[in-house]
Amino acid sequence: MSDTEHSSTKLDEVDRSVLKILQSDGRTALSEIARRLDMGSATIHERVRSLEEQGYIREYRAILDPKLLGIDQVAFVQVETMAGRFSEVAERLAEYREVQEVHEITGDADLLLKVRVKETDDLSDFLARLGESEGVRKSATNVSLRTVKEDGRLDLNGQ
Repeated sequence: MSDTEHSSTKLDEVDRSVLKILQSDGRTALSEIARRLDMGSATIHERVRSLEEQGYIREYRAILDPKLLGIDQVAFVQVETMAGRFSEVAERLAEYREVQEVHEITGDADLLLKVRVKETDDLSDFLARLGESEGVRKSATNVSLRTVKEDGRLDLNGQ
């Protein structure tokens, strides 16, 4: 398989290595990746471009410290929706600025939201708006007391 003909279902070891490096530090220069993998910069550039085009790399961004920014109150909200409306409600709730994650789930609730706010008053305001949202039947909220681990990196070792 040539460097430009990657299969979207199977990554080779070079692709995995590139992804691991970029996941650890998205600002790593392509020339540095090439040096670490003992490959040419043009080859690595083509690999990264291909991984981006295929959607393996969705975006590059800085990970900010919520505590330093004062946005460190986290809550997980289970939402029960009106019958047959969970996808519609999920799409609408995803637009709320406080909502970091929306998951359609199994069990008693239909949706699980991860919400991050500055203080409990902001959470209270959010929950009031949530309760008035069309299609929402009820919700249950769990406030996080402490975050022990929060890591968006994927484990590529088992792939």
